[in-house]
Amino acid sequence: MKGSKPPLRNDSLTPSSYDPNLLCGLERLETRKNSNLHIDDLTFYGMDSWTAYELSWLNRQGVPRNGILYISYPCSTKNFIESKSLKLYLNSLNNERIGEKKEIQHLISNDIKKCLFEEVNIEVVHEPRDFLLHSLVIDNLEIKGEMNLNTPNSLLLQTSNEVVEESLTCTTFRSLCPLSQQPDWASIHISYEGNQLDHKSLFLYLMSFRTYQAFHEVCVERIFSDLLKRCDFPKLTVQANYLRRGGIEINPLRSTHKDFDRMVCRDKRQ
Repeated sequence: MKGSKPPLRNDSLTPSSYDPNLLCGLERLETRKNSNLHIDDLTFYGMDSWTAYELSWLNRQGVPRNGILYISYPCSTKNFIESKSLKLYLNSLNNERIGEKKEIQHLISNDIKKCLFEEVNIEVVHEPRDFLLHSLVIDNLEIKGEMNLNTPNSLLLQTSNEVVEESLTCTTFRSLCPLSQQPDWASIHISYEGNQLDHKSLFLYLMSFRTYQAFHEVCVERIFSDLLKRCDFPKLTVQANYLRRGGIEINPLRSTHKDFDRMVCRDKRQ
């Protein structure tokens, strides 16, 4: 399988020439298993959305071209992309004479398709998408007592008997990369229908991820799974907007409904 192991190399090493083999695909089922995440009993939809702000290549005359790259693919793909490998792959395009926008889109689409074993949506633009409008932000809730949470715990989640339709945002979310143990920061956006979530309990639950080592996609799936199983919402969508690393943002989304909004906008913190 192409890119079976994540690249273990110095970030300062920029590839000198185009190399599609730099792309690494990680198996979804294996990463869920390694994170002790059991979602086989759930029916859900979603996608992994990526934004790369540092796409650069040469046209046929050797003139530099820049663009913002948007990548999206379903959460049902066999593999998902390992972020450092994508950065190295995109850097390998910097000095290649590829052509204009349609040629670079075609090349990237084919390379990622081979890594994921499925079709992928690719778009190269010159202006970023609009900002995502924040819903009710729960960051500044008063929490009494000392927080000492070391692992995600769905038992923290509490609901009332009042049925509501609500959207909530937490901008202080942190988890850890399972490869480097470096912090990953994100805004978490949750929209649901059902018995009203206690906002303090949700905030405490999200803070319990602070030392949790898992990929972005797994973190979102754990939040989605815990909310659905613990709170039994008829409708639920969870989206994470992770702050960029190496010019790349990762924005996974999971939802109970097939017609979710596929236009993933950027968060103001990104």
